[in-house]
Amino acid sequence: MTIKVSACIPVIPSRDVQASLLFYQTHLGFQDPFTWGENPVEYGGVSWDGLRLHFYLEPNPQICRSYVFRLEVDEVDLLYVACEAAGIVHPNGRLENKPWATREFTLLDPSGVAIRVYQELRV
Repeated sequence: MTIKVSACIPVIPSRDVQASLLFYQTHLGFQDPFTWGENPVEYGGVSWDGLRLHFYLEPNPQICRSYVFRLEVDEVDLLYVACEAAGIVHPNGRLENKPWATREFTLLDPSGVAIRVYQELRV
């Protein structure tokens, strides 16, 4: 049996789903937000060029701070400059070349979720 996978959508913990959606739209260029639930919003999502992220309301801040995902981009240096100016780069996540042939840095979203933004280096 062969099954085609058409998407993989991370479901990310958020202390405030509305704030998360705004953050990902403002700083990373995601669009088309949707939400479910009211006072507070319990679930939502954004998309960007076929990539989708979903968020669920998580009251435990430790769970949010324990979540990490990677985001591959084509202009990591440009995005780093913008994120550094916005004050959202992780204190220990400055832009650098890694031994595994990527150039990367780490962001923190409003809930403390770490986003490792990277670009593959041409070897």
